[in-house]
Amino acid sequence: MYRKPLLHLKKSLLFFALFITIGFFKVKAQATGNCNVFGKVSDGLTGEMIDFAGVSMFQQGTDIIFKSISTSNGGNFKFVNIPYGKYTIRISYVGFEKQIIEDVDLSTDHPDFSLGTIRLKKASGELSEVKIVEKKPTLEVTADQITYNVSESLQAEGSTATDILKNVPMVNVDIDGNISIAGKRNTRIFIDGKPSDYMTSNISDLLNVLPSDAIEKIEVMNNPPAKYSADGEGIINIVLKKGYKVGLNGTLSLNAGTLGNYNANAYTAYRSKGFSLTSSYAFGESQNTAGSQTYNQNYLPDTNYHNQEGARRGQNFGQNFRGGINWDIDTTQNIKLTSNFNFNNSDGSSFSDDAYLNETFVQRKLNTQSNNNQNRSVNVVLDGSYTLKLRNGWGQLDASLTYSNNSAGNNRASARHYLDSLGMPVIGKTPLDQTYDVDAANRGFEFKIDYDKPLGKSKSTVDFGVSINSLSNDNNQDVENYNFKTSIYETNKNLTNRFLFNEKIYSAYASLSLRIADKWSFRAGARSELTDMNFDLSTISQQYAIKPYINVFPNLSLSRLFKKYTVGLSYNGRIGRPGSYSLSPQVTTTDSVNFSFGNPNLTPSYTQQIDLSFSVFGQDWAIYPRLGYSTTSSIIERITTQPAGTSIYQSTYDNLGSSQYYTFNLYGNYRLNKKFNLNGGATVGSMVYQSLTNSKLNRSGITFQAKTGIQIDLPKRLAFEGNFNYYTNSSAQGSNKGSLTGSVAMRKVLYKNKIRLRIMAINPFGQTKYSTYTAGDNFNRQNYNIVVNRNFTATISYNFTKVAHSAPTKKGS
Repeated sequence: MYRKPLLHLKKSLLFFALFITIGFFKVKAQATGNCNVFGKVSDGLTGEMIDFAGVSMFQQGTDIIFKSISTSNGGNFKFVNIPYGKYTIRISYVGFEKQIIEDVDLSTDHPDFSLGTIRLKKASGELSEVKIVEKKPTLEVTADQITYNVSESLQAEGSTATDILKNVPMVNVDIDGNISIAGKRNTRIFIDGKPSDYMTSNISDLLNVLPSDAIEKIEVMNNPPAKYSADGEGIINIVLKKGYKVGLNGTLSLNAGTLGNYNANAYTAYRSKGFSLTSSYAFGESQNTAGSQTYNQNYLPDTNYHNQEGARRGQNFGQNFRGGINWDIDTTQNIKLTSNFNFNNSDGSSFSDDAYLNETFVQRKLNTQSNNNQNRSVNVVLDGSYTLKLRNGWGQLDASLTYSNNSAGNNRASARHYLDSLGMPVIGKTPLDQTYDVDAANRGFEFKIDYDKPLGKSKSTVDFGVSINSLSNDNNQDVENYNFKTSIYETNKNLTNRFLFNEKIYSAYASLSLRIADKWSFRAGARSELTDMNFDLSTISQQYAIKPYINVFPNLSLSRLFKKYTVGLSYNGRIGRPGSYSLSPQVTTTDSVNFSFGNPNLTPSYTQQIDLSFSVFGQDWAIYPRLGYSTTSSIIERITTQPAGTSIYQSTYDNLGSSQYYTFNLYGNYRLNKKFNLNGGATVGSMVYQSLTNSKLNRSGITFQAKTGIQIDLPKRLAFEGNFNYYTNSSAQGSNKGSLTGSVAMRKVLYKNKIRLRIMAINPFGQTKYSTYTAGDNFNRQNYNIVVNRNFTATISYNFTKVAHSAPTKKGS
């Protein structure tokens, strides 16, 4: 049964190898040197050396950055392992004129090029204005990850983290705000290298209010290094700004839309010699309206069809505050302290009608339900880190401690009525008046130590590290039903309970990265994790104490750089641990027929992943094809069943068996000129399931995701950007199909880059629609959803910068 997909994979690999071989003969080889370019940067007036100046290297005749570094330790900089050729060097620093050095010629006769001391002139005009000298590309792709530079997207201004993630290649954001990497069933979200599930009980709440102005970049890791947790098939790391510009700078922005949404945020940073402060604050409100229709075909004695229709409406208000201190004690020691506070409140209402029809589509009965919801959450995260640069080339030591405390409450009041075929109350069937209250408290703790040592003067390094992660959840569910006879609310003992969950993970890793002649890159690493987990439910006397287990996860990566293309191969092992939500046997009801609960008997899933990547690039374009294969044992997925003789649908998690996943990714960008840039691509995957316990789950399916973007710089300081997305996925029981979504924006820059005006249209051609199809043992289900999110927004932002007037001082003086 699995020979056909495997045959397709072999054919794809053969074609890919042939394509690479042809590239070897078509691209003229060039000898790669081992050259160095170095120098110093100083104040031309005072002679003082300048640290933190930006030094960029370009291949002569192009405007694409080849390499970039910053001066340090007394204005010094050095580019190492540079191929032979002619280059241009550009030096920039706030308050000084840009310096350009042409014709830096590196050859076998002149492998080392000294630029001496470069003296910068004071800029004319006010020092308080900062001019952006070089523009980073929006998208950077390597063999193991994709980096999306948030500040280079005009749609980022005045937006939130969730808005930005929708435009990142290979990232899916579904209708409920859940985030995943295309082709990965289990994706983890990190913030500044720390797992978000140790920071908040609901990552969607945080990302919906986290201002994009506070984000520097987003990293999508297909093959995370060994220093990252092995949980999840891939990682999305959100890197926040640290405030590296000297002086005071920041952004204030206001945004409002036709859907009644609004948000305001402020980001400020101050940096002096060796010390910086950063802070951001955001608050906003959003409205949401959605509708759904579900058609079920059953195989019951009195019911052949069961149709559901529902609608919901709500609003959410959130606030986020983040503050940070970065202190360089001296040239070898640094301390960072950060804090994050997130507050969310939401309320809404919904209704649903459940109609039961016979084989001739005549309605036999009808259940109606209305709900009113109120939700609240408070998340607090405190983080501290210490860095020590050891002398005499002994590397760097980092230690960090993170503590989080989260609380959340969900309150729902439901009213349900049971009607007959004529729409009259069913005699003897008491209506339901129910209150559903859930209070959750979560605490997280992480301590880690990392050691990084360079090997000689090359870019090769060796890394070691250890970490301890502790997570505890306390979920208290209280459900009461109204007794119409006594006129009081009574505890529903079947649904009321308390779930306690504790998890500790002890980790250690080692990794070796080698760079050979700036052509070969090799990384070999391994991570070992010991998991200790226990949980219990108050209504069950048994406590689930899972025996501690230890795993070792390999991590390998190899790449070869040629003149105009790169070939890479990577392999890694990953684990999918069942979390508290999927383990908890607490029963959750949303209406009269749908029940969901966890499975306390779940075991971890294990995945082996192989990726073959290829990058080919020219002066103004680049494409990045990638082939991937993964196999997972004890795969965890949600399964819906219908107990025989009932009209109830039960949804839970199960270890289904195994799966194989074949993927092909193709992304690229094309820069027509300095003012016009295109990027986009697609991911196609084939999933094959094999279950030993349920032959109906032995099936295959196709996943597809496509994204495209365009950026244009127009005359009169105008800019245009558009992004469009489409996705469809498959699962063990069916598939889901999305619709085309997109956004376009126009920006105008005023008053010396200080004021920016933006208008934006989100889904201007229609509302977001998606559908799912589910096949059970004794039912088929089709679900159609529509979300009202066509929105037109206006944003105004103000950027301010004040550069210190005192000249920089030489370190060590």
